Amino acid sequence: MRWVVGDIQGCARELERLLAEIRFDPAQDELWAAGDLVNRGAESLATARLWRDIGGRGVIGNHEVYALCARSGRWPRKRDTLDALFAAHDAEELLDLLRALPALVYLPASGLGPAAWLVHAGLHPQWRALDSVAAALGAGAHDDDWLVRDDVSFATRVRCCTVDGMRSKFDRAPADCPPPFRPWDAFYRGTARVVHGHWAWRGHYRDGAVMGLDSGCVYGGPLTAWCQDEDRVVQIRP
Repeated sequence: MRWVVGDIQGCARELERLLAEIRFDPAQDELWAAGDLVNRGAESLATARLWRDIGGRGVIGNHEVYALCARSGRWPRKRDTLDALFAAHDAEELLDLLRALPALVYLPASGLGPAAWLVHAGLHPQWRALDSVAAALGAGAHDDDWLVRDDVSFATRVRCCTVDGMRSKFDRAPADCPPPFRPWDAFYRGTARVVHGHWAWRGHYRDGAVMGLDSGCVYGGPLTAWCQDEDRVVQIRP
């Protein structure tokens, strides 16, 4: 089974409960994270280790970008929950795994479920041929310059934007995006399923071909996972 889990953000206990609930078997199953594995929650180190130990995969989120840039000194540190991760003996291994994550990845159809594109935040309105976009996003070494590139920043941070891709920092209910901004998916004209995280205020939803999995676990909401093979959702409540 292939599972895609929404923003975990250091909620290791909820991830453990989710894995038990779905009877996850690393020998047979895949776990893909929709970005933001770490930060804000209290157990970023335990989360990253658990994800690594079960062979976790995923896409990079804005909190991975922050962690990596803060670690390297590219960005100043803000209030975060990354001390234990940064001090761990295996910190570099874990951070290298996070740095290697793509910004956009294609998940072929699995079982009875549809094929899907996985991205942390969303897609630019002008991105059409997503296979070419994914290749362009992945081009070059994943160094600090890559982390702060405009296209990577868009994929990891957008919520509301304009038709030409100008982003707003608004992060509340999609219906309240201030004009001329609209939710990024309002401009999506593709037919392929797109799965994303990042928008906790929006919660888990399905709207046409787009599915959001960030249900705000770190804020007391459920942790949400989608089983691609069976096209079903499982949630772990706090």
